[in-house]
Amino acid sequence: MRTTKILCLLSFAVALGQACQNAAPKKAEVPAFTATPYWVSSAFIEALEADSDSLATAECHELQFISPDSVVYIYGSVEAAPGTYTIIDDKTIEISGEMFGDAVLRVTQISDQEIVLDKDTEREVRFKPVENHEHDPRGAATLLVGQHLAGTYTRENPFGRSNADRPITLNADGTVKGFEAYHHYETALGGDLAAAEDGSNLIYFSAEGQKMFPLAWSKRGDTLNLWTLENLSAADEKPFYTVGRMYDRLIRKK
Repeated sequence: MRTTKILCLLSFAVALGQACQNAAPKKAEVPAFTATPYWVSSAFIEALEADSDSLATAECHELQFISPDSVVYIYGSVEAAPGTYTIIDDKTIEISGEMFGDAVLRVTQISDQEIVLDKDTEREVRFKPVENHEHDPRGAATLLVGQHLAGTYTRENPFGRSNADRPITLNADGTVKGFEAYHHYETALGGDLAAAEDGSNLIYFSAEGQKMFPLAWSKRGDTLNLWTLENLSAADEKPFYTVGRMYDRLIRKK
């Protein structure tokens, strides 16, 4: 009789536990898109693929999912805002953080290859996944531009320079060889560090101990055009350039 009572109590406990589990709300699954570390705004990617003369007008946005439950939102490859996210459902998260103030950003997956920030609002931004296997600290968007420019070039318009026959190599990681005495280059994507009056693309060449050398650039297929810039701003202001004469035309080797 005692054994029968114990078995009945155990059966009741198991049934009660199962009932509680069934009554408890299911925890939403982590959206699959958060497993992809790097996302860049679709408009910027399309502008780059189209050889746009003004990438700044495409407004580069980037989302980085590097650590669990956290995200970094980057605008123009410069302004980085770290935050945390809350899972709403298996396709939606909400991002918040100190740098966002009272704002909450909602990100929704609409396909395997696209997510959208603040869907159906005036702030809507669509993103595509981007590969950044080496986790380049400059960000995926900057790496994309580097890959777009990368290659070995010859000078078509050397303007009498003594090193006219020397090939120029631009690497995706921001290093350069053969371009004057410079070793590195940077691209300004968002207009936060500097801007040109016509929205031209900007590139800065540099070497240790030397002042940065800014130029405007445009690309058509394998042709890279470079122009001089004149800074219209005061010394303590953000540089604002007007585009001058052509500095060089580089042809990428096949």
